[in-house]
Amino acid sequence: MKINSYIDSLRTPPANQTATPRPAQEVAQAPATRPVKSDSVQISDAGRRMNAEQRDALDPDRVAELRQKVLSGAYNTLDVVDQVARRILTRGDL
Repeated sequence: MKINSYIDSLRTPPANQTATPRPAQEVAQAPATRPVKSDSVQISDAGRRMNAEQRDALDPDRVAELRQKVLSGAYNTLDVVDQVARRILTRGDL
């Protein structure tokens, strides 16, 4: 079975015919009109407060400490991978 046989038959004319190009006005299509997409986001005051609280909770010293642990491979153990996988499954993130 030839996978592209249908496509190939559309591209090449039968043996008893020759391909005749169509005039440009026949080939040209009307421009497609697409609906205008407009997305917007509204963040509530509670959401803004949460963002401020989270920003304050993660100080630069803690970020540096965690970065160093990641770079040193402290989290590259089967125990950590197991814990992360279990939390993802119990939270329903997948």
